Amino acid sequence: MKRILLFVFAMAFFHAGFSQSKPVNKKSRQLGIQFTGHDFETPVDLKSKGMSFVLTDKQWSSFDRKKFGMAITYTEGLNEKFDFNARLGMSDVDYTLSNKPYASSTGTRTYFELDANLFMKLLNDDHIVSPFLSLGVGGSVWKGYYAAYIPAGVGLQVNLFDETFLIVQSQYRMPVTGNAANNLFFSVGVSAVLDK
Repeated sequence: MKRILLFVFAMAFFHAGFSQSKPVNKKSRQLGIQFTGHDFETPVDLKSKGMSFVLTDKQWSSFDRKKFGMAITYTEGLNEKFDFNARLGMSDVDYTLSNKPYASSTGTRTYFELDANLFMKLLNDDHIVSPFLSLGVGGSVWKGYYAAYIPAGVGLQVNLFDETFLIVQSQYRMPVTGNAANNLFFSVGVSAVLDK
């Protein structure tokens, strides 16, 4: 019986020694800047003409379809694999609102957007390159029309040095309200640590 008790205590101490968790390696608070692009035409082609037409026509990769802008981002690690990201962006766009067909007839106006995203990294920040998936909620205002959308996409985080990251991202923006329009979103930017 003493041997069994000794074995149980030994296993308990052995397990306790290995069960101590290592410190969580989560991202520090970061501020970043992004150059962004919105494509409102390709989703319309996808819906009306189909995927095969869009791929063979090759207009989806044209820079003429992109409306460029800038954004400021705030990122903070929730844990080793998940980051919270908030983005405030602006660009000059012209698009048709599905529930107000005459609203786009006055030309290009500044489009403001604010969204919150959850980044699910496949690798932690210690790796030089880490792909991630993103999902969030967002709101926009254009010519006084407010809208809500759901951004979902993929990205790549490159650790440049000392918690400075290059972030490349692509998202599909799905409308939640009638004032929003489907669009493809692209961004490239840099984020750096606010505090250590």
